[in-house]
Amino acid sequence: MMLNEPIDFSALQAFVFSQKMTPENTIHGLDHWNQVEANGLLLARQTGADETVVRLFSFFHDSRRFDDGYDPEHGPRAAVFLKECRGELFDLDNERFDLLHHACYNHTTEHASGHKTIDTCYDADRLDLGRVGIQPDPQKMATEAGSALVKKAAKVPLAQMREWLSRISF
Repeated sequence: MMLNEPIDFSALQAFVFSQKMTPENTIHGLDHWNQVEANGLLLARQTGADETVVRLFSFFHDSRRFDDGYDPEHGPRAAVFLKECRGELFDLDNERFDLLHHACYNHTTEHASGHKTIDTCYDADRLDLGRVGIQPDPQKMATEAGSALVKKAAKVPLAQMREWLSRISF
């Protein structure tokens, strides 16, 4: 793949999903990936994050989980998988790839990086904590936009969070 060639996101997501390490229906599966993508694009309108990096993060960040339980090495494994796919299925310049790699590698261990794109990735994932019964905490969001969304959603039942997010606008 050439560096400036457009990414076929649908084909890439299908490939990454076909290579996942978990069973078909998990809390870290395709529904979650799609929600993280939607959350990230919503946040990026406010944060100015690189939307391509955010979309790629949504596909890769949980792709190397062994299961839905405690798996602290799934982020580093996702970062290795990224390197394997780069140049074949997608390509980014080194700066953007480094952002994506950092976000995938550290998404479960780093609160905030100080970079708008990485932090948007983190918050896109955190905004979907409702799927596992966890109310996102505005103090634990990495971006002001993420914190503002969580504050607005304070009275939204967790079971309705995804629907609410699909209707919200800044």
